[in-house]
Amino acid sequence: MPNIKYITRVLTGVRFKKMNMTMDVVKEKCGQSKLYTFFDMLWCAVRYGAGYYDYTMFGFYDMNGKQRDTYLTRVRNKKVFELMNDYSYEDLFDDKIQFNKLFEKYLHRGYLDAVSATPEEMEAFLKGQDSFFAKPNHSSCGDGIEKLYVTDFKSAEEALEYVRKKDIPILEHSLPQHPDMAKLHPESVNTIRILTDLVGDEVLIPYTVVKMGRGSGYCDNSGQGGILCRVDPETGKIISVATDDYFNIFESHPDTGIKFIGYQLPMFKEAIEMAKEAAHVVPQIRHIGWDIAITPDGPAIIEGNETPGTDLCQLAPHYPEKEGLWPFYKKILNLK
Repeated sequence: MPNIKYITRVLTGVRFKKMNMTMDVVKEKCGQSKLYTFFDMLWCAVRYGAGYYDYTMFGFYDMNGKQRDTYLTRVRNKKVFELMNDYSYEDLFDDKIQFNKLFEKYLHRGYLDAVSATPEEMEAFLKGQDSFFAKPNHSSCGDGIEKLYVTDFKSAEEALEYVRKKDIPILEHSLPQHPDMAKLHPESVNTIRILTDLVGDEVLIPYTVVKMGRGSGYCDNSGQGGILCRVDPETGKIISVATDDYFNIFESHPDTGIKFIGYQLPMFKEAIEMAKEAAHVVPQIRHIGWDIAITPDGPAIIEGNETPGTDLCQLAPHYPEKEGLWPFYKKILNLK
């Protein structure tokens, strides 16, 4: 049974407007009354440690108790973090300046810290580039990221002043995409999320997904309008439809028309190998979600997430078998 004190903190922090929206989604999908859904959500919070968003995105409304009990819910995920990661080391991932220095060999792109950069260093960074990305130092879900074009600035000094004023000082060169990744959505840098779990000397891969942008969006994150599909971690083929943060389902990309199921991602084996190698760099953080782009020359790490959420890995449209990841973590962590 989940920790009652933590459950109480979760329930007191409920955003009722968003909760009401998720109950509307449930009603639309299965006809279940909102009153029944409300009390069933409360039961699932107490019994399985599931938040109202867990309940909806995992499809708990269409499961029995045995199926629900296999899911890595919000509370259970917190337990995995606590057991696998030493958070005195979390700044090595959360601080993008430190991360880029530590994982430089895997980035395969130029980067610059605009906080300490001189105009001369900025000019050298911009030389030969059409565009670059500017990011807040501490952010997640693609929040605050801007794609900037060199021609928008009269000088390196002006560009430097702009990113400092906007507090987006982490600058990175734009990456070219492998043609087979660009076909999915050419406007965004589409990435493969690879979750690694370091158990002893072995690196396990419990899930992989591909994230893609939509429309004119240059960010692949679902929190910024992107969509995602489940990927077979053995073959690198897409094995599900896509979904988004609003529970919509897509059999093919709404912009490019690419049919998802069966689509082969390029250089997938190389991406898995890179993630496994990178997983050993900070052994104190054993549970990491890597976002990896595929360039024409091979994989490149975009970032590593030391607190990867459950929202990418157990979405109802991706798991028609209705079996989540909790048994996997109970096994590797020797939990009853």
